[in-house]
Amino acid sequence: MKFIVQALEILIILILVSLSVVTFNKINQARLVPKENFTEDKYHYAIITDDVESYAYESFISGVDEAMKEVDSAYEIYEVGDQTLEDVVDMAIITEVDGLIFRMADNSLASDMIIKCKEDGIKVIVVGTDAPDSQRDVYIGTNKFNLGRHAATLAIQSREGGVNIGVILGSEYISEEAIATNNFINGIQDVVTRTDNATLSVIKYTNTIRAELLMDEILNDELPINVLICTDPVDVNRIIRVLVDRNRVGDIRIIASGETDEIKDGIEKRSITASIVEDYSEIGSLSVYFMNRIIHGEGVSSYVNVPFETLEMRNLGVE
Repeated sequence: MKFIVQALEILIILILVSLSVVTFNKINQARLVPKENFTEDKYHYAIITDDVESYAYESFISGVDEAMKEVDSAYEIYEVGDQTLEDVVDMAIITEVDGLIFRMADNSLASDMIIKCKEDGIKVIVVGTDAPDSQRDVYIGTNKFNLGRHAATLAIQSREGGVNIGVILGSEYISEEAIATNNFINGIQDVVTRTDNATLSVIKYTNTIRAELLMDEILNDELPINVLICTDPVDVNRIIRVLVDRNRVGDIRIIASGETDEIKDGIEKRSITASIVEDYSEIGSLSVYFMNRIIHGEGVSSYVNVPFETLEMRNLGVE
């Protein structure tokens, strides 16, 4: 009997060890910002995203990091990749977070998970793209429809006698997303359909194929575009290099995104016509600021619009 009890004890220990390994392997994709010496005054947040590589993501996280220093809280990042959104949200709930920030290419896909979080008493903020039909507490971000309209307007103004627009969407966009629900593209199309001699003919994504390869493909196929709108500054740099190498600078006007030194230099050298600047860092900071407010029971607006700016020759002091 004694040996049977000992055998059962050993079996139980082995099972517990196995469960621990499985749990670790499931959670090890989360980036944990140190939260040692937690007190009751500190809060624990989680960011759920399907993009951890883009310029927009890095800028967003820099804003989160700065704001976290002010509120003395901690956060984890859960990437939706090999695991489903449902699994990632379940893991975040298990860690008993106080608030969840969804930063998905299409946050409306998380509507059911947002309901589940709310049922567990977790506050929810969505950023970048809105999920208006969900139960989210706050949306923070740029109005993508207006952003698309502005990009199209800049594209049309850059050419006389007609414009054929192509768009290269950065890794923060997913190609599986239906064009009908892409507010940025819808904004571009809204202006194009109201403008004579304007066409939107090419839409490409860099979440699976690098921008320089897409640019080569466009040139090799002799697609008739004369203006290209790009949403990621890293992609812009790669595209410009292709145009320089193939002596095509000027044949295709570039409407860029971001305010990196390379973008500013491109505007000054006239290889870039203009750049639209979304303040991703501010969106990150505001996410933390508003999360703390709603956790403390303060009344806040459910829609926080973060304006964008335009960089051109004239406001860079270059004519």
